Formats: sequence, C-alpha cells, structure tokens
Amino acid sequence: MNPRPGGTSAPEVFDVIIVGAGPGGCAAAISALRLRPSARVLILDRAPPGRDKVCGDGVGPDAVAELAGLGLKDVLRPAERVTRFRLVAPSGADVSGAPPDPGYVVPRAELDHRLLRAAVAAGAVFRQHRVREIDQHPDRVVVDGTCTATVLIGADGASSTVRRATGQAPNRGRHMAVAVRGYVPAPAGSDELYLRFDPVQGGGMSYAWAFPTARATLNVGYGQAGPATSRAWLMHRATELLPSLAVGSTPMTGHLLPLCSRTPRAVTGRVLLVGDAASQINPLSGEGIFYALATGALAGAATGARDAGAHHARALQARFGRHQRQVRTLYPLLDRRRTIETAVRACGRDDRVFEQVLSVALGDGTVSITDLARFAWAARR
Repeated sequence: MNPRPGGTSAPEVFDVIIVGAGPGGCAAAISALRLRPSARVLILDRAPPGRDKVCGDGVGPDAVAELAGLGLKDVLRPAERVTRFRLVAPSGADVSGAPPDPGYVVPRAELDHRLLRAAVAAGAVFRQHRVREIDQHPDRVVVDGTCTATVLIGADGASSTVRRATGQAPNRGRHMAVAVRGYVPAPAGSDELYLRFDPVQGGGMSYAWAFPTARATLNVGYGQAGPATSRAWLMHRATELLPSLAVGSTPMTGHLLPLCSRTPRAVTGRVLLVGDAASQINPLSGEGIFYALATGALAGAATGARDAGAHHARALQARFGRHQRQVRTLYPLLDRRRTIETAVRACGRDDRVFEQVLSVALGDGTVSITDLARFAWAARR
C-alpha cells in the first residue's frame, strides 16, 4: 500500500467509496445514506460536477419511478416532461402512444449535476480525482493509497478503471454498441420520443433517435452494435434516417455502450460494479439511465450488509435475473427486419402490447406466455 502523495500519513477512512458521479454512483451514495445516515461516503470522479456524457437524455417511466423511490423525483422539471413515444419500423411504418406514466428528457450534464448535488446534500463527500490504483485487502479496499473503505462501488462508465482492476475485459463485438449524439433546433410540434429502428444483419442493436428537450432542441443520434461500426457510418445513417433534421451539419460526439447481453462479474471481493461499468445497458433499446439508477440503489443498500458482495449479487438476481435472461434471448432478433416490422404493427394494434414493449425496453419488465399470445394475436389482426 502506497503512502499518500507528499507524505506518509495513513489513508483517509470511509465506509463506502464510489468511483463515478453519474446516475449509478449518485444513486448508490443516496441509497447507502438513506440506510445509514451517519455513514462516511466518498464519491470520486475524474471530471468536475456537471460534466457531459453522450446519451439520448431520455429518462423513461421506470427511471422516473426509480428516482421517486430514492426521494429524487424533484430533480425532474415539468417542462422536461414528454408524454408520447413514437416507434418507427425500417419500412417507415410507425406507432405513437402515451404510456400511463410520462418520461422526461434532461441533458446529462444537467441531470448528473442535479443528482450529485442531491447526493452531497444527503451527506456524501465529492472530490474530483482520477483513480489509478485499487488494492483489495481482506477487510478493506484502498484507492491510490489515499483513502480506504470496506466497500468500493465502481460506477465509472464504459471504460471503467474499477472493472479493469478486477481483471475483467470490456465488452466486444455485438455486445458493445457505439453511438454518436448532437443537438439540433427542434421543429414546431416536436413533442415525442422518436426511435427509428435500422436492423443490420449480424449487427445487433441499431437505431436512430430524436428526443425533444426543454430548450427547443432535439437530442439526435444513431447507435449500432458490432465490430465493423465506424464514426463515418454512424453519421451517414443518422443523416439518412433523420432527413428532416440538420444532422449532417451538427457537431456529434461519440460514446461506447456496453450492453447487458454480456455482463462481467458484478462482485469481486469488496468491489461492486453498477451501471455502464457493469454493462448494464438494455440491448433492445440502449437505455442505461434506469439500469444505472436501479443497480446503483441496490449496491448502496448492500453496503449495510455484513457481506455486501453476496447481498448485492442476490439483489441483482432477484431484480433483474428473469428480465435480463429474456432480453438476451430477444436481442438476436433485432437484426431481422421482419421481426421489427411485426413488433411495431402489433404495438399499433394493441395499447397493452405497446406498453409491455416499453416496459421491457425501458425498464425491468418481463414477458409471460399470456403476453406472447396477446402479441401474436395483435400482429395477425
């Protein structure tokens, strides 16, 4: 164990150290402090508060519910509410509907800053610091020789330093998507979360999106899984699939999306992984905010247990086991054009099918035999 830089003093002691100040890290901090208000919780992030992240900015109904469960629904503003979703098939056939609960669109720089402020208000300590070295011991984890805790939570994104420190490689191939995102002026009447699917044989998840913000802009982008994806291709498809928007002349930023079609070990000793660091992104939709909030909250709650790792593993299995087995089974169907066309048609013919699809794609919904029968019936009508 290395001494603190500039001296020989012992590492500063915390109950929980969280690496990453995004939704997963902040949810973990708040969950831990709701359970143990006196706990010493440290959040480390290499970027200052309010840093941006490439994202669709969509906070779906299930993510809204997760925020409410953490006492954080007030981080969302009424002007950011979006009540309708539009799904578009490769042929251009589409369906629009309003689920029982609304979603929101909040630029990530703003959402993450609000969540971090809430975590600090709850009692967490935030420090801007790039983590380089993680040492596990039988009774503690030491970070860069300067701080130590009995539990470390890795919430540091797709290129997670914490994940690498546990000896686990990043996702590859169709289990890793790449997306580009920018902002364009919003045409009049832009009031829906718009998703246009673009199946590519052997490519996995692939779609364009346009989400309206409260700033009279649209968050636009295109994402695709697979090893052959290039920035030029992503830009080309975004421009073609969103022809009425000024995508081609818009600065776009890229980001990696590790999909939960393949996940690492979520627990290694005293280290717990959540959010993107744990490949917690839905492969059917690219949604990651809900997964980050939910897995972060579970990890935070686990820090109060005698064996935090075992507690977290059980909680993840109970919450997401069936759901993620189903989305992994469904994921290979995304590159089949006929499957997407059939699904969109069924959503247009039965509101309950539409709501079920959104629940599976944006939350932790599951599909029963009855649901499948209803889907088949709607598709054949």
